[in-house]
Amino acid sequence: MRARMERAAGDFGAEIRRRRRAQKLRQEDLSLATGVGRRFIIDLEAGKTTSQLGPALLVAAALGMTVGSGAAGADLSMPTPDRDDPDLPDLE
Repeated sequence: MRARMERAAGDFGAEIRRRRRAQKLRQEDLSLATGVGRRFIIDLEAGKTTSQLGPALLVAAALGMTVGSGAAGADLSMPTPDRDDPDLPDLE
């Protein structure tokens, strides 16, 4: 499970960085626009798994990303978990 979490955080951070650069924003610009610290932007782009979800979603929204599930045109969605994965907790 840890490896999947690290991959997801890395992918998310890479997309944040890609969109920030595409919009020609410096980390400082994004920090000022969202009210989160530049250090947070650095950690988020680096895929730090302990980054807080609320500020991360605020940064994503500032870059035009949305969160959703399925094929509803969402820019950001998590894959459906494989229920046979032994690393996933039993939720039933």
